[in-house]
Parts: sequence; C-alpha cells; structure tokens
Amino acid sequence: MTLRAPRKDSPSVELVENDGVPAVRKSYRHCSIFLRHTVGRLAIARECWALARLETSVHVPQLLDRPDSFTAVIEYMEGVSLEKLDPATVDTEALATQAESLLADLKAAGVAHGDIGHDHWQSMGREANLIWTPDSKLVAIDFAGSVPIHSRFRPAANLGRLLSHHDTLLKAKIFHHFPGMNSSLLQAHTQWPLELWELLRFLGKL
Repeated sequence: MTLRAPRKDSPSVELVENDGVPAVRKSYRHCSIFLRHTVGRLAIARECWALARLETSVHVPQLLDRPDSFTAVIEYMEGVSLEKLDPATVDTEALATQAESLLADLKAAGVAHGDIGHDHWQSMGREANLIWTPDSKLVAIDFAGSVPIHSRFRPAANLGRLLSHHDTLLKAKIFHHFPGMNSSLLQAHTQWPLELWELLRFLGKL
C-alpha cells in the first residue's frame, strides 16, 4: 500500500510486511541519480543512525532493515497523528508526561530530531511527525533530518544544540493544541537569547 506516492524530490513511502510484521519502506531509489546519491543517501543514513541510537526507546519505531543506501524498512506505528487527535479523547497530562519522556530519550541518545517543534506553518510539524498510539504512547517518526547534539566540529555542534532546543518547543505545541494543560509545562523552555529565536526563525522553524 502506498502511503506517499513517489515524487522526483522526495522518497516513496509504502506499507509493507517484514517477516509478517507491518512495516514502512522509505526509498529514494526512484529519484534522479544526483538526488538519490546526495539527499537520499544522507537522509537514509541520518534516519538509520538516529533509530539505532534510540533503539531502546519506546518513543521511536524500530529499524527493521536497510536493503541498500537509499532504502530503510522501519516498524509501522499504529495511531493518530497529533494534528488529527481530538483533544477531548486524550488525557493531556499523560500526553505531557509522554512528551517529557520523549525529549529525555532524545537528549540521552544525543539526537536532535529537528522537526517536532513549532515550524513556520504553525502546524504539528512537517507531515505530522508525532503519533499518539492506541496504548497512549507518544512516538516520533521521520528522523531523516536528525543531527547529533554533540560534535567535535563546532558548526555541527552548534546546529545540534540549536535543533535540540527547537525540539523542546514540542511542549509549547502541545499546550497550544490541547487546551486545559498546565501552563507551567512551558517554563524554562522559552527563556532563550533573542539571537537563538532569530536564528530559528531564519531557518523556518518558527
């Protein structure tokens, strides 16, 4: 089953079976040679790296297979994307707790997702990268843009820290979309220098 039709500038996403288990196959093989060997190779490498770092976390799918440098087979996560979740059907405190746990796992693994906080569309993240599962877990998907939080190369380290800060805006996003949540959840997550906010805005992250 096709979840996202192939496009010349983005991967195809299909629902498949992997050893009898529902899985998602993401592949850049249909893209042009240039895109496949640049963006495609890097995106798949980043996603596989992040999922490997987070393999013990309940908040991310498992990497099941990597057939080639342009393709990854990832555990299918059943649930509802946060942008489609009815606030009346969810325990907001449980959601907040799950968000805290997800952010803690990302930080412990040294991974910045980069696309789960607010974005310039003021939406729930590009193509809804957060899933609320039937067993009340918050799961992050699509780690193609993830980066290490720490690096010996200063520009990379700065980018990692910046995007890690951006990830914490997940709390503000949840507070905005799910009324009635305790506003104290936002404390200590937005007291940043003006320059940081300006850089996030320049990158289209606000």
